[in-house]
Amino acid sequence: MNMTKSALLLLLSLWLLACEKKKPSENVDSNAINNHSASKFKISDNQLTVLEPWPGATSPKTYNFKSSPKKVIVTSTTHLPYLEMLGVGDQLVGFPGTSYISSEYFRERVATGEIKDIGNDGNLNIELIIGLQPDLVIAFDMGNESTTLDKIEESGIPVLYNADFLETSALGRAEWIRFFGALFNKQNKADSIFNNIAKSYDSLKTLAKSVSERPTVFSGVVYGDIWFLPGGENSAAAFYKDAGAAYIWESDSTSGWLEVSFESVFDKANDADYWVGISTFNTKEELISQDTRYGEFDAFQQDKIFTYSKRINPTGGYDYFETGYARPDLILADFISIFHPEILPDYDTYYYQKVE
Repeated sequence: MNMTKSALLLLLSLWLLACEKKKPSENVDSNAINNHSASKFKISDNQLTVLEPWPGATSPKTYNFKSSPKKVIVTSTTHLPYLEMLGVGDQLVGFPGTSYISSEYFRERVATGEIKDIGNDGNLNIELIIGLQPDLVIAFDMGNESTTLDKIEESGIPVLYNADFLETSALGRAEWIRFFGALFNKQNKADSIFNNIAKSYDSLKTLAKSVSERPTVFSGVVYGDIWFLPGGENSAAAFYKDAGAAYIWESDSTSGWLEVSFESVFDKANDADYWVGISTFNTKEELISQDTRYGEFDAFQQDKIFTYSKRINPTGGYDYFETGYARPDLILADFISIFHPEILPDYDTYYYQKVE
């Protein structure tokens, strides 16, 4: 037991220890970067190339950089932790929907006016963006090139597409810290942080391989008449497998999300051991107030529902959707402690908690 606890403490602190003990030069030849898991970007000769800038894109987008931007705007909470981890958060001047930000550092900068709220994803304030005079806007696009982003580029402000959400593995998504590292001339620091997160994740995964039994698990809730849940090749499904659980839909070959009926989910998952991830529902009462049929699942009746509501900011933003993608090792540790508490007996979950 003592060895397990010591190993866990070492794993979860590896990335911090490495950064504290090593202070290498930040300058490094970009050609030296070889991606570990990410497949949607590449870096070479002062160029960042996003191979699939949005779902279904038929050609890449390339951004040429010769010097680091001094003022930037990012458009997703998932971009924020990379700026903070690399120590360049002071260069952020605008963000859409600042109430969703969980980071205390960035929330303080919002409060002091150093970060301006530029509207929301569907209605960005172009005039304000131009007035902030950023060197770069880092954006994402879920479909095709948006009119708003075109207008920003037409004003003379470069737009760099970030497609981290198209990665099919948790470590692939976390590796986008290298994308930001190259942009801000922090490549060695980005490499060090990512490599230690990957080591932590892989070590935790190895711990979970020792389990003799894999509990069954399902995920999601109904929206309208459709239950949305991860496909078998989705990165969320990989978390369950790596944590030593059997995802009910793990044989499915979909990398995105499945849309099925309530009846189909109940037929396959009514006796599943665990139910994880229930959107913004935070109590069992909230669940059955939306649909009384939720109460028929064994996981509901056995009090084995867990969701990512442990860290919610004062205005309702979920930290899971901000830092979780950058720290998949913490998510994996949470799942292992839920599915196999005997492996991590002294671990206090970071994002997930039991739904009462």
